[in-house]
Amino acid sequence: MPFSVPSDHVLLNREFRSKRDVIQVIGDIMVRSADVNPAYARAMFEKEDQYSTWITEGVALPHGTNQAKKEVLRNSVVFVQIPKGVDWGDGKTVHLAIGLAGTGDEEHLQLLTELAGVLQRPETIERLRSSTSSREVIGMLTAGDGQEVE
Repeated sequence: MPFSVPSDHVLLNREFRSKRDVIQVIGDIMVRSADVNPAYARAMFEKEDQYSTWITEGVALPHGTNQAKKEVLRNSVVFVQIPKGVDWGDGKTVHLAIGLAGTGDEEHLQLLTELAGVLQRPETIERLRSSTSSREVIGMLTAGDGQEVE
């Protein structure tokens, strides 16, 4: 199940004071695009309060709680590049936050699996961190293996 990322879901070269600000922006984009109901955006904060969504050096995957999956109207991925980084707690700094919402358990796990495939290679993470092109980021994310689609 390849997923798509609209260009307005890619935020490059942004600065934030806190991880809560990052999650707020991701949730706002998902709600404004009618990808999720507002309850899902609120559940992204609940999830972060329960367990950190930091997954690897410099990367977090904010998403809602299991209970909020019914609030997802269509699959959504929001990419946020934070060159200066933002404190994600426990001494961890995030430079890439990729918010996700899947329409059900299978869709949610598939999105996670595909993003994990992209993020397993340090050189891809570095390219995502330094890219100045929304098109390039979308190509890397949706290729499924971190390779840009020509």
